[in-house]
Amino acid sequence: MDNFEYLTVSYVLITGIGMSRLFISLGTIVEERAVLENEDKPNFHWMLTTWILMLIAIISLSWHAFYKWNLAYENPMAQLSPISTLALTLLAGCFYILMELLSPEASGDGKLDMERHFFLIRPHIAMWVTASMLSMILVFLTFSNDVTGSYTQVYRTSTSAQLGLVTNVVWILIVVPLYLPANAVRDLAVVLTGFGMVLGMTVGTPTYSMIEDDTDLDGVHNDLDMCDDSDTWFWEEVDSSGCTFSQYDVNNDGSIDDDNDGVYDRFDDCPNTAQEDTVNDQGCSIETEG
Repeated sequence: MDNFEYLTVSYVLITGIGMSRLFISLGTIVEERAVLENEDKPNFHWMLTTWILMLIAIISLSWHAFYKWNLAYENPMAQLSPISTLALTLLAGCFYILMELLSPEASGDGKLDMERHFFLIRPHIAMWVTASMLSMILVFLTFSNDVTGSYTQVYRTSTSAQLGLVTNVVWILIVVPLYLPANAVRDLAVVLTGFGMVLGMTVGTPTYSMIEDDTDLDGVHNDLDMCDDSDTWFWEEVDSSGCTFSQYDVNNDGSIDDDNDGVYDRFDDCPNTAQEDTVNDQGCSIETEG
């Protein structure tokens, strides 16, 4: 396990503990509603519950994003920097504080009041959502510098990173009304907009990411795919190089290596080498190189 994998495991552990905290709180409410008398049963507050579910979805999608970065850090040239470690730790801390805020606590009389809890923490939700989104932007900037040598390279060249940046900024704007006094219509608009954002992120992020990383959708990552047009032969299975039999069989003669030199016809620059010749990776006789 390399340094980046250790770091992401730490991130998942911290945020996972926070999720456990949320699930314990919700489980307590469900349990008390099942066993207490009507007048003592805690009531669900749909806005707080929606915020809890949205945060769980956002953090789960962040796990997916850091898995993608893990692939980038497999490049020997990529070096994990101390500032990246601090940035990701900061993000994990912001998310954890958000989950602590959203976990409903019993009031002074020992009762769980989700509605009262929500109205008390409204401005704090806005503050820590903003902090989390700014931390996410910082993480991407530092990761970009680790992998490409430029803090802005990923945002300048990767469409998925650009969409992520827009998403971060939109979240910061969405929560602005929570700094204002409580208003039913305004709070409803905030939570519905946020819920719509989460739905879009949940549906769009894995799909777009898959298309960006596997253009021909053959299950082989673009970095390893030697045949990027396998979707043309979608009915055929691909090998570990992302190629089908038909893609290797460029002459449509049923043979994928006509001169039997060990280099498939698709990649063979010298398709008629003598069988006794030693060939290079391009299928050309080493004796005739140059």
